[in-house]
Amino acid sequence: MATMDRERRRAQILTIAAEVFAEKGYHDAKIEDIVARAKVARGTFYLYFEDKRAIFEELVSGFVRQLAETIEPIETVPDSDPTRVMFELRSNLLRLVERFMAEPAMAKVLFSAAVGLDADFDRRLLTFYEEVAGLIERSLEQGEEAGLVRPGNRRIRAFCLTGIIKELLYQLILRRAVSEPAELVDTMLDLVTDGLFTDPARAAVRASSAPRATR
Repeated sequence: MATMDRERRRAQILTIAAEVFAEKGYHDAKIEDIVARAKVARGTFYLYFEDKRAIFEELVSGFVRQLAETIEPIETVPDSDPTRVMFELRSNLLRLVERFMAEPAMAKVLFSAAVGLDADFDRRLLTFYEEVAGLIERSLEQGEEAGLVRPGNRRIRAFCLTGIIKELLYQLILRRAVSEPAELVDTMLDLVTDGLFTDPARAAVRASSAPRATR
């Protein structure tokens, strides 16, 4: 029971810290702000975290890990069914958007508070986005091999798609743009289909009534 209480208290402090960082930014947020809102003593904070930087790093690292876990691999082989690939891609994107919407404070921390914090954090964020682009690039390569994606500069395309995803999430979460997750994802996929798919793959997707993901 004591262990469970400690875990709950630690999780509570993390949740409150995310809200404080999202509202004030990293530099203006104080440990006093976190403990006051969490209704715990300053000493209790230090039982779990060494300092402000430590709790901030844990928040960002944990959220990035959660984002990575939402993405499931999509198998593409020669003669893959384009509608199946599109359905699985849509499911991945929808889960990603819903994860951001479920944790708006952490989304703001990732897009705002963590940016420009210092050289070390900038490198971490750059590495994260490069890993995302790398995943997309490998997916494009597999799509080309399967005859679904038109040949082209996969690296540039991957960074373009990463930018599209980042900006859509930014508008949705930080600017509170009015859009349902499904509408956002479907609009983006229309753009991807028209811009990247081969004519046969695009025709197959357009002609189908592929089921919509509910996740």
